[in-house]
Amino acid sequence: MQIAGNCDHTNGGVNRLFPLFLSVLTVFVVLTLAAVNDCRADNCLANGCHAEVKMKQFVHAPVDGDDCLSCHQQVNPQHPSSAGKDFAGAAEGSDLCFQCHDQEGFNGRQKHGPSASGACTACHDPHGSDQKGLLKMPLKQLCLDCHQDFAASMEEAAHLHTAIRKLDCGACHMPHSSDQPSLLKGDSINLCFGCHENIKNKYDTSLNKHKALYVRQRCGNCHFAHFSQYPALLVKEGADLCFTCHGQDEPDRTDAPFNIRQEIEGKEVVHGPVAEGECGACHEVHGSNFAMLLTGPFPRTFYAPYQPDEYDFCFQCHDKELLTSQPVKNQTGFRNGTDNLHYRHVARKQKGRTCLACHSVHASNGQKLINPEGIPFGKWKIPIRFAATDTGGGCVPGCHRSLDYDRQTSVDYSKPGAAKQKETKESPAAQKDTKPPAAEKDTLETEPLDTERITR
Repeated sequence: MQIAGNCDHTNGGVNRLFPLFLSVLTVFVVLTLAAVNDCRADNCLANGCHAEVKMKQFVHAPVDGDDCLSCHQQVNPQHPSSAGKDFAGAAEGSDLCFQCHDQEGFNGRQKHGPSASGACTACHDPHGSDQKGLLKMPLKQLCLDCHQDFAASMEEAAHLHTAIRKLDCGACHMPHSSDQPSLLKGDSINLCFGCHENIKNKYDTSLNKHKALYVRQRCGNCHFAHFSQYPALLVKEGADLCFTCHGQDEPDRTDAPFNIRQEIEGKEVVHGPVAEGECGACHEVHGSNFAMLLTGPFPRTFYAPYQPDEYDFCFQCHDKELLTSQPVKNQTGFRNGTDNLHYRHVARKQKGRTCLACHSVHASNGQKLINPEGIPFGKWKIPIRFAATDTGGGCVPGCHRSLDYDRQTSVDYSKPGAAKQKETKESPAAQKDTKPPAAEKDTLETEPLDTERITR
């Protein structure tokens, strides 16, 4: 009996607890169904399923606002499901992005491949990133991930553009589209000037500008944009770069550059800087206030009134006294005793003979760059017919009578036939320090005829 009583007591307790159990189970089922329904709706992040997308430094605005359905469209009401495709994009490709993002900056004439094809997620993470702009990785690394040819070349290059070393591709290029070639941020020369202010100042203030800055690729005619094996990102080194333009004949062009390569090719005597390929020793590469982009003043005509500073360009290398000293000792070999024949030719108030009257500037088959073929004078070439001796020389030019000179035994030009005299009654020692009389020097104050004899 005792046992039966105990059993009745137990069954009664279970009966009393069963309604409470059902109530708890009902609440659990309702909450579970509510949670499942919440996952299928717009609160993916609140349930802890996709919380990692909010853990990045930069979070996409819809993600940050728990607005998943602005980009995703639920296609399976039973989420999550084993199929794994319960949601689809609310639109395709860039059409989805442009539902929120302005299209400004995407409609340039030149378009970036991924942007043009609507593949925004090739570069951007749609939820969050540790990079600005939701980029998948740092910008330069991102660009080189596709442009692997650049990456390989940059590894081997001796010189990299500072913009690449210290900045990134966005310093010069637009990411989506541009009206400029290669997605540049602006026209090439002004884009370069944005950083290279010293070159811009040279360009703006120079009376004569290098024509390469006006044609074709402008700065790109001489410089690579990203990297090079040569300093200053040059396309080629030294004169080889200059010969890209100044090394070919273009008979169909009226403004074709001088063919300097042809001018010096095969010549026996080449001007020192030219022989070393250092065109920049005489020419400014971007712009100059002097003719022919020279680094200093130099008369470019056959005749020029003498001005003491007009030949400073030459005197950057040559001794100024080879022209200005009168009388002269050893400053020049072009002297008759101590009479400075450079001074005789050049230092005239009206029709001074410039360096170009006798010398070629780049190369010649004659010593001292004296051109045996003659010097251009309009359509005529003035013959010089210079011949050197151990102690002097002489010429039979088209501008004055045949004359010789001798450094040890000066030639007396007042005597008929003195040009060819080989002997003198005076000893070399007596002639060595002979100074030209003052009257002779004074004759330079007036302009003689080209064929006039210099008399004492």
